[in-house]
Formats: sequence, structure tokens, C-alpha cells
Amino acid sequence: MKLENSTPTSRRRSTAAIGLAACAALLLSGCNVGTPVDRDEVGQADADAKTLRLAHVYEAGHPVEECGVAALKEELEGSGLQIESFPAAQLGNESESLEQVASGALDMAIAGPSFLGVWEEDAAVLDGAYLFEDVDHFEETVEGESMATVFDNLYESSDIRVLSSWYYGTRHVTANTEISESADFNGLKIRTPNAPLYLENIAAMGGTATPMALDEVYLALQQGVIDAQENPIPTISTAKFNEVQDYINLTGHMIQGVMITTGRSVFEGLTDDEREALEGAMAVAADDTRVCIEEQEEGILDEWREGNEIQVNDDVDRESFAAAAEEALLQQPWGELYKEIKDAR
Repeated sequence: MKLENSTPTSRRRSTAAIGLAACAALLLSGCNVGTPVDRDEVGQADADAKTLRLAHVYEAGHPVEECGVAALKEELEGSGLQIESFPAAQLGNESESLEQVASGALDMAIAGPSFLGVWEEDAAVLDGAYLFEDVDHFEETVEGESMATVFDNLYESSDIRVLSSWYYGTRHVTANTEISESADFNGLKIRTPNAPLYLENIAAMGGTATPMALDEVYLALQQGVIDAQENPIPTISTAKFNEVQDYINLTGHMIQGVMITTGRSVFEGLTDDEREALEGAMAVAADDTRVCIEEQEEGILDEWREGNEIQVNDDVDRESFAAAAEEALLQQPWGELYKEIKDAR
């Protein structure tokens, strides 16, 4: 969904591509597209600026914070707006943060589609297993007409407005055993976020899901309360799950984004200039976050392949997982939308 006068996705990708090409050609120029913003270089609080409090559940070292939120802060300097960030679930989990946004108690929150689906059922479709072909397909979908309608309905029904969608990563399963087919899920307690679709995805793939808050997972894995978990590689790394799991199984079952949301009272309280500044900053932050995530996905996986900290299992029958998932997810209330998006590959 776009704000007024929004920049098309294609222009955003072109801008990012030009920036990256410039970096490659001018290695000494100091260009930092797609890299974490130096917090010391981001301006101090402006007493005259309107402060928007932004909450999310990811650690302070995660690309969502280090690349995305930091880029927002930098891009908004001098605009009359500034962001105060609260990472690591300081203000509550995803469900709680969205409730605060809807009520006007919190200015902005980052949450995944499954949590938005609690408020507007069709929004959850974006978390359907094996929905997207690649990240480009994800971006085209969240900026397309079908999801614009869904996000508009979300705004009308709940007062929650989606400002931007950021690539969060491709989810894989870690465990103390190799998982190559759905039968390997049998008997495993697999942690998922506490939203219904995560449970549906794992069940469709042959497993049993155990919902749990992200900040509880490390200890639960360490103590054997759960056997496995699923997350993108940067999240697995920043949460250090590789320390307490033997294998990362490259199921690639979700190419996932997270949505930056605000409430009606906040959004409609912005001036046209403030909305334009926020929109521009969101576009830059989305591009930077994608580059950071993709670089970390590749780099971290290379490190794990070369080391002995966690074993990388490439031998995963994704096609069988995908077929099982599709059969189950087509039965969801948004099954036709799932098929429409998947067929648009």
C-alpha cells in the first residue's frame, strides 16, 4: 500500500541499483547503500521535531533496526519528524504493539502479516508457505492492487495503516536433526510465532507447532522444551540459535516481509509535507533493509558452511513441502487470493 504521491516499486529498485553501482565504481567514496547506518552519525534529538515512537520485537543488532530504522532516522533529519525506536519487544510483542497502534497509544509498530491477519483476515495471506517465487515477487505483490485493497480494508476496519513493507528474510528450520521431508517433522516440537497461520504452515508441512515469543526461544531450545524453530538466517544469527541447534535445514518455506504500521490518529495528524517526508524515508529504508538482509543471508550461510558451529542441510525436498502446503492453504478463507498471487509468478 502506498501513501499519497508514493514512489513506484520499480523506481525504488532502480534507485537502489544505481546506488549500488555507484558504490562498486567508487569504493573510496564513502557510499553506504544497504549497510548499517552509523548511529553516532545520526543526528541527536531535535527538540522542535515531532517524535514518532516505533516499536518492534527484533534485537538491536538485527538489520530491521540497524539498516531499516537507522535509515528512517537519517532520512528524516530536518523534516520536522524524528523516530524514537524501541527494539527487542521493549513495548510488547507484535500483537500487543498492534493493539497500541490501533488505540493510538503507540505511534508506529513493525509486525508480520500473520499478526495483521488478526485484524483483517486477508492480510495473513502474505505469510502463506511457498507463496512467493523470490523477493522481487514479494515486492511486486505488496505494492500491487490486490494487497492495496487488503491494506485499505485493514485501515477502515481497524485504524491500522500499513506505511511500508520491508523484506524480512526467507525462513528455514533449525533442529538437532536433519529435516529433508515432511516425515522428518514427526515428533518434533517446532517453535513458531504465536499467530494462527504459522501453526497452519507447519501443520501443512507435516509438523506440530509450538507458539512462543521470540525472546523465550533460545532458553527453550537450550533446555529441550522445544526441538526446533523456524526463522530467517539473520534472525537465527542475531538471536544466536545456531549456538543451541545442530542443523539449519534450508526449507525456504516463507519469503517474508514485515509491515511498518501506524494508527489513524497519527497518520491523519501529519501535514502533507510530513507525509511526503515519511514516505520518502520509508522507501529508502525498505531498499536498505532488503540489501542488508540479502547480504547477511548469503554471508552468514557462507560462514556456517565453512565452520563447524552449525551444519547446513541443502538436501530438502521443497517441492513436496510446497505441494502439501498449497493443498492445505487453498482451504483458507483467503485461498483464492493465495492462488492468485502464486499464479502471478
